[in-house]
Amino acid sequence: MTFLKPTIKITRLIVLQGGHRAFDCAFHSGINIIRGRNTSGKTTIMDMLAYSMGAENIRWKPHALECSSVMVELHLNGEPVTLLREVSIEPQRPISIFWGTVEDAVKAGPDLWERYPFKRSELKISFSQAIFAALDLPQAQGHGAANLTMHQLLRVLYADQPSVHSPIFRMDNFDSALTRDTVGGYLCGVYNDQLYTAQLRIREINKSLDKKVAELRGIFKVLGQSGQTPDIEASQNGISELESKREALIEYINKVKTDRSLTKKESKDISKLSDGLRTRLNSAKRYETTLKDALVALDLEVADSRVFIRELESRLDSLDESKVTRQYLGTISFQFCPGCLSEIKPDMNDHSCQLCKSKIDDAGDSQLLRMRNELSIQIKESKLLLELREEEAAQLRKNIPLATQEIRKLEKEYKLSAMTWSSDIEAVLEKGGRDLGVLDQEIQQAYEKQKLFAVIQELQQQRDILASELAKLENDVESLEAAQASRKIEVSKTIEKHMIRLLKEDLPLQPEFINANKVRYDFEENSVYVNDSGNFSESSTVVLRHIFHLALLTTSIELEFMRVPRFMMLDGIDDGGMEQNRSHNLQSLIVRECSKYTKDYQVIFATSEIHPDFESSGMVVSRFFNPQNRSLEIKQNFK
Repeated sequence: MTFLKPTIKITRLIVLQGGHRAFDCAFHSGINIIRGRNTSGKTTIMDMLAYSMGAENIRWKPHALECSSVMVELHLNGEPVTLLREVSIEPQRPISIFWGTVEDAVKAGPDLWERYPFKRSELKISFSQAIFAALDLPQAQGHGAANLTMHQLLRVLYADQPSVHSPIFRMDNFDSALTRDTVGGYLCGVYNDQLYTAQLRIREINKSLDKKVAELRGIFKVLGQSGQTPDIEASQNGISELESKREALIEYINKVKTDRSLTKKESKDISKLSDGLRTRLNSAKRYETTLKDALVALDLEVADSRVFIRELESRLDSLDESKVTRQYLGTISFQFCPGCLSEIKPDMNDHSCQLCKSKIDDAGDSQLLRMRNELSIQIKESKLLLELREEEAAQLRKNIPLATQEIRKLEKEYKLSAMTWSSDIEAVLEKGGRDLGVLDQEIQQAYEKQKLFAVIQELQQQRDILASELAKLENDVESLEAAQASRKIEVSKTIEKHMIRLLKEDLPLQPEFINANKVRYDFEENSVYVNDSGNFSESSTVVLRHIFHLALLTTSIELEFMRVPRFMMLDGIDDGGMEQNRSHNLQSLIVRECSKYTKDYQVIFATSEIHPDFESSGMVVSRFFNPQNRSLEIKQNFK
């Protein structure tokens, strides 16, 4: 037979009690039958097999815990691998791996073994990852950030005895619906590694894209508040213009230094320089005073608006209180007048006041409602006006420091001009030096802006690249999800087809099995339904469980894209009070079904009621177990 990838085949199991071999058995391709009386250790051997490959939550029998370790030789996609694991009640024990046969492993030194932990770390992969790699299986992520493990796969591949009422999975206290769905989809080949990778990349891109967009928004917000426009081309042109002005100014200063003469116009402009400084200084001070006065006026208006709003809100609360008070007092009946204490005779008219005899109507409620609406509108308008005034005041607080800074600059220039006398040429050179310093500062600021604008441009390019990749990935995910949905339907229909056929081969005891025409299974719910029913007798539940696993294996032989490794372990064949003839029929059903397979496979099942036709067949492995000669040959007081 040829084998499909992935394929697992167990060829040897050795259970060690220190240096003593408590169990040593060879296995073969196809069907392997472990048989023996009840309580003779069949399940212990099945547990040892599953545990050696990475299963967890094993319900160890006391005699099993007397063993020290278990060694198993596997063929993973045809290549021999030996696994060694310490027997312990402690969870998540590591596995040591020797890449070869068990005979070579026994002879090999410790340096030829590789020890892998249960969980991966930054420096070491897990034993599940090592086995998956040997099987050429993709890594898949289950619930949370953890990768799927061999334990999770074996929860489907190993139908153990204690989980009779769990039709698909071995029971697990730390189970989740999402993990079950992921494991089922993975084994059925529905899980698509490309889709998973694309979905991960989409999450990464969305995070990066959000970060880039947030950075751009922050920059644009700051630029908007400062009145700048992020235009790299305009920034470059501005630098060129400033540098041209600087060169022209330097050339002019050098010319004045060389010629030591000025034109009449230049001399006249210099003489007006002091007057111009005074005028600019006065204008700057008036501007600062105007800003400060405006801010003081606005602050007063803001404070007045807040008081007004509080008053309006207080009136609104008073109206509500008035309404409640009116409703309460309206029900009070007065027997004596509160003014003169005279007895009040009851009035036959219920629509008039008991004291003043005025007519009572609903006009008061309408008036309260009208006043309440007017106050609410006033509060809303006042709050809007307050917000506008606060924004205007905030802008003034930004502008005042700039105006003050300009005044100080002009005062320094004016003071310097007034305290010292300079000739016209010296005044021109001094002015040229100041102007040159201003230009140098503007050029430096322009270069800083250009750097910022370049950062903006780079962020925009990165954003566009990410957005383009995101759009492509989303299209890919859509098509991959469609293909995945199609594959899921194909697997579901094929499993249903085989289950209906196999259920009808059971003894005619369960009506739903006899008339099976519809089968539905759900990995997430861990349930299997036949004709929309999921409640059956104990023995029928056992039959349904094993037939589902057999149908899953058959489907994996038929659909090569599935990741069921053409391997299945079935325990509890005779559980649920099953009659002997029904157990024999189930065993025959399994043998007949597997005989049709054209690809390499392995099925290991344990029974206490082996079919007579199989007792002397080549399918039987190991000896017959009984309570006097149990599966594990434990030596007492062995050290």
